[in-house]
Amino acid sequence: MKAMLIKDLLILKSQLKSLLAVLFVWLIISFVNGSGLFFMALTVIYGMLLPLNTIAADEKNHFDRYAMTMPVTRADLALSHYALGLLGIAVLAVFGVGAGVVIGDEPGEAVAASLACSCVAVLLMSVTLPLVYKLGVERARIITVAVYLVMFLAVGFMLDGLGIELDDFREVFFLLPLLSLAVLAASAGIGVGLYRKREF
Repeated sequence: MKAMLIKDLLILKSQLKSLLAVLFVWLIISFVNGSGLFFMALTVIYGMLLPLNTIAADEKNHFDRYAMTMPVTRADLALSHYALGLLGIAVLAVFGVGAGVVIGDEPGEAVAASLACSCVAVLLMSVTLPLVYKLGVERARIITVAVYLVMFLAVGFMLDGLGIELDDFREVFFLLPLLSLAVLAASAGIGVGLYRKREF
């Protein structure tokens, strides 16, 4: 799996300029708005999307077919994408905390906000990767965007209709890391199972 992770990082290296450009634009917008949370949320979500870029490159180049001739298992291939996503989320979360503090957030608040955003990113990745393994990147992207929109709108309307503020869930937020890890573990098991059934 380590070799597959290195391969993915090399793919992303060729996209580094685009990544840095996007982060720079988000950072400028965050400074203008005076909102470190905006930058932290977007950066960790972007980290969750990194595996999709490498999977799309693999599909375009039919890398999976060649990988089957290597001393790696399908489980290694599937889990390497999860590892890349977690690495991207972690690195960008740290970067987001630093940016948030520079923008004006308290260090403790910046860490808590970045942790919460990272947990949401892990949840979204846990939904996305099994769909990608089942449907392919292009079809999965369309479906996951629809799922995210419906999910966020439904939660937003429900909370608004019930008159519930997000501050009311402050105690529950402490359970978010445990929830994200549990969903991630289940997703990884499902993802490996789906990847083993893929035809290349």
